[in-house]
Amino acid sequence: AAQAFHWFDTVAVRAEWQRILHPGGLALIYWNSRLLDASPFLVGYEQLLLDYGTDYTAVAERYQDDATMQAWFGPGLRGMIELPNVQHLDFDALRGRLLSSSYAPQPGHPRHAPMLAALQDLFNAHAVDGQVAFEYRTRAFLGTLD
Repeated sequence: AAQAFHWFDTVAVRAEWQRILHPGGLALIYWNSRLLDASPFLVGYEQLLLDYGTDYTAVAERYQDDATMQAWFGPGLRGMIELPNVQHLDFDALRGRLLSSSYAPQPGHPRHAPMLAALQDLFNAHAVDGQVAFEYRTRAFLGTLD
């Protein structure tokens, strides 16, 4: 659930986690933030999402920032760490990653086929040895909720 935290009602989930955690128990929330401009490939991928995504901008705005997470944990926040994370994807993995996103138009949508064609072109332009580097920043927040 940690990678999907942005979809939760944060007030309700905090209450539920307080209920199920032992006193002093730790909660860890983490997610991978895709770097938007770390490479020409990632710049092109971001543009593809802006061009073809169904509600990409609205979903992207749901991700939590440091101040929000500090307020959510309150005085129980024990720490935050940020780590680099790179996934090397062949075209099938890249396609699967895109299609698993809620904002990707699904089969039958008028933007679905053009999006996949644009993805193939982007991959072909930037692949090295049959893969592209998908760079992330993994952010993790740890703390208690009592």
